Amino acid sequence: MKRFCLYTIVFFNVLLLFGCREEIIPPVNPEPQPRVEAERTVIIYMAADNSLSAAVRGDTIEMVRGKNLIPQDVNVVIFIDGGDNRSAIYELSAKEGMKPWKRYSEPLCSTDSLVMLNILQEIETNFPARHFGITFWSHASGWSPERQSSRQKTFGKDEHADTAALEKKEMEIPVLRDVLAQLPKFDYIFFDACFMQCIEVAYELKDLANYIVGSPAEIPGPGAPYYKVMEALCKGDAMGIVNGYDSGYPGEYYGFYYPGVLLSCIDCSKLDALAEATGQYLIPLYMNHTEWSPTGFQFYCTDLVKYNYFYDMRTTMRRLLPDEDFAAWDDIYNQAVRYSLSNTNKWYTNIILPQYAPNHHATVADPDSYGGVSMFVPLAVYSAYGWNEDFRKTSWYAATGWAETGW
Repeated sequence: MKRFCLYTIVFFNVLLLFGCREEIIPPVNPEPQPRVEAERTVIIYMAADNSLSAAVRGDTIEMVRGKNLIPQDVNVVIFIDGGDNRSAIYELSAKEGMKPWKRYSEPLCSTDSLVMLNILQEIETNFPARHFGITFWSHASGWSPERQSSRQKTFGKDEHADTAALEKKEMEIPVLRDVLAQLPKFDYIFFDACFMQCIEVAYELKDLANYIVGSPAEIPGPGAPYYKVMEALCKGDAMGIVNGYDSGYPGEYYGFYYPGVLLSCIDCSKLDALAEATGQYLIPLYMNHTEWSPTGFQFYCTDLVKYNYFYDMRTTMRRLLPDEDFAAWDDIYNQAVRYSLSNTNKWYTNIILPQYAPNHHATVADPDSYGGVSMFVPLAVYSAYGWNEDFRKTSWYAATGWAETGW
């Protein structure tokens, strides 16, 4: 979850700092015009009809700052739901900056599956390309199914206040999968949203993209420094997104200091092999409902009331497996997961207990074992929250053979 507060005065200061004179969100509504086929269309889907709405302007300013890195044969198309104006699609180019392409006359729920599908199909049709990449920008919290509560679950959060039918809504990962399955395969899916780089999400989406980029933990409040990742987005360079994002931290943004960011890049073509290897080595340890203490696992959350725990996958396997077995598993893991560790081994957090994260700064306990992708580990205590039952519904659960264990 992006957790920070941006005020109007900050935005004016940032505008002056960047020397950005052009209007970010113009008030006009031109007739949409389709484009000729490009090499790549980059889609940035900003589900900001929530507490992040104030952050839209800051990130779009960064996008405009990076416009000169956009090649002529690349479309950058930004859908914004939330912020200063009603839902709209914008086109960003080096020549013209950020210009409106279509503005919607009625309120939209950006986490509704049909709304998302219609928007993405409209972009695909009118901005044809040989390759596509997509960024998802919002609140998020991994693989857990949507619940009737105020807690964020999975991707996105829409809090539309104008229409009673559009109440708080969050998109489950299988629903996101079904939407994206109706679109061309993406070069990458980049989640600029918290907790999305978990193996359960990646496996669910593995057939829809070549690479998945994201964080296993909370991301910094300001999110991606878009002027630093724009070139990689346009090139379809998944590792470049990781490196560009990481280069923006540590740093001070809007009066807050952010020590770092945890990110990784997953090669989706290697996930079936990773699922098979994980089942081979991990499942025997959990047979007959065996429960292992998570002591020594790298955690990304300690707030049991609000969230299921997220444990670093590689660190967990390092703690559980004998050296020889771990080496064999790790060889397959490293083919599937290419990652870039924060140069500080720290990240900003609001949901890790103060004794583990002084001043909201959490630290990777074992950098040598850290892998940058989280995994769920079933425990009896989670039954009260329904997480063990939810876990059984994931494709990862089926692929690895967890059912054999009794969990």
